Amino acid sequence: MLEGIYQTGARNQFSHTFIALFLSAISTFLVMIGLSDLFHSSRLVFIIGMLIAFPSFHSIFFMILNGLRIKRKKKTFFKKENLLINGATLVQIEDNDRFLYIEDDFFDEEGKPILLEYPSRLSHISQKDVGKRFLIIYDDDCNFQLVKLNGKLKGMVPDYSSCYPLSDNLNKYSRLPHPNMRNLEKDGHELSGCEKENFADLYVTVTQSIILKSLKYATMVIISLLAILALLLNFTEDGIPLRETLPIGVPAIIGFILILWICKVTGKGTLRRQAMKFIHVKKVIFHSYNIFEGTGVTVKVYEWYNGQTRLRGYPAGNQVAPNTVYGSVLYKFTNQNGNCVLLNTSPVGKKGK
Repeated sequence: MLEGIYQTGARNQFSHTFIALFLSAISTFLVMIGLSDLFHSSRLVFIIGMLIAFPSFHSIFFMILNGLRIKRKKKTFFKKENLLINGATLVQIEDNDRFLYIEDDFFDEEGKPILLEYPSRLSHISQKDVGKRFLIIYDDDCNFQLVKLNGKLKGMVPDYSSCYPLSDNLNKYSRLPHPNMRNLEKDGHELSGCEKENFADLYVTVTQSIILKSLKYATMVIISLLAILALLLNFTEDGIPLRETLPIGVPAIIGFILILWICKVTGKGTLRRQAMKFIHVKKVIFHSYNIFEGTGVTVKVYEWYNGQTRLRGYPAGNQVAPNTVYGSVLYKFTNQNGNCVLLNTSPVGKKGK
């Protein structure tokens, strides 16, 4: 199984980052408390130990969570009811950690095969695999996986491609970073009044669904931290018993949830006014989230730019869900000030268009 797509989509996942941070903080605190009691360390030693242990725990937890996510995504993909298959041929391995392949019956306007880029490769793919056949499996949303052919799979697609070997230099062929790019209009279009109304409704729904889902995770983390704090205070020598902390913590949590609900109700008008300022729209292809890049969180997308495909980054905002799948189609809106906003084509947890 080639896991390049899931590896690309798993980079800098919000959920992994925050869960890893949460687990790392708890683990570091418990370990350092235990070591301090055992060795009677000074406060300076305790602080230095925290600075060393925390990033180590974070790296370990993030790697474990990332591996579990990839396995879960693969299992989920193959459990889907409607899967389509096609054949592909590996054409070239490039130095920048990706390879080129052609897909059967996937041609440009001139009838020539289109070169497709796979975002990353594993160590078991080498130059000796160039020219070999692979199986492509698509789901209903045009998500796909490349699979190596073994004895059981070889009969599912032809063992050769009529277009390979290629008859010309690679630079004479069209090249796309993802199959979905072929169906996107290259320049987008200006929004009509009716479109603005429809997209404004979608903008409010998608944005609020993403924000609320993020706040649910944040609420769970806050409640967990408050519970841990209350227990620690209860078990210390001069601590505060639970009968005194619970009457404070429970109303605080209820108040926090109430504030979130009020923000949801009152925020619809603000979001709608923002969306009504959009004047242009075009579709782009999601590549990945990048949390620790530049000055803030960015979303990388493939898009048509001056007739060429480009990988470009835009501020993430709250309009693109962190669990967006690699290759998903997004809307890219431009407002009256020339600022760009990316938006999922459907609310979190629902299929895109």
